[in-house]
Amino acid sequence: MTETKKTKKTKKTPSPSKIKKLESKLMEQEEEINQWKTTAQRSQADLINLKRRTLEEMQVNKRKTKINLFTKFLDTLDELHMTKDSLPTDKAFKGWLEGIEIIISKFETSLTQEGLVKLHPEEGDDFNPQIHESLSIQETKTKKLDGKISQTVKTGYSIEETIIRPAQVILLKHIT
Repeated sequence: MTETKKTKKTKKTPSPSKIKKLESKLMEQEEEINQWKTTAQRSQADLINLKRRTLEEMQVNKRKTKINLFTKFLDTLDELHMTKDSLPTDKAFKGWLEGIEIIISKFETSLTQEGLVKLHPEEGDDFNPQIHESLSIQETKTKKLDGKISQTVKTGYSIEETIIRPAQVILLKHIT
């Protein structure tokens, strides 16, 4: 039979200077780890902020583009309304009138579906300088109509709470 030799490993206790060296090295590595963590956290926060700013800028640019495009479309819509209003009302132009009314209706529906809101105040509505533009003043003897709208001359429009064109109105003014 073979005899198995058991060897005892003796553990040496490191010297105090070696312990201090190891502790110092450990602290340096922990500090470096903390610096890398801080750098990673800052980079992550920078990336999140960049994404947020980029998204905000894209939304602002999209909104500006939409407003510019709708402003151009409103000119066309106004011209269609003027064309409709200038057509004679006799039977010879009945088909033309109906056709233009259908085109206007479809065009307005498309613009509304994209977020365009009509600002068309009725007679007697309160004047709001943020959404209405007074073209002239009409005198009235009725005191309770003072500051009210007499008539809408041109429809106004807004999109996403931005007034593209204020409604142009005639304002009533009480005289004594």
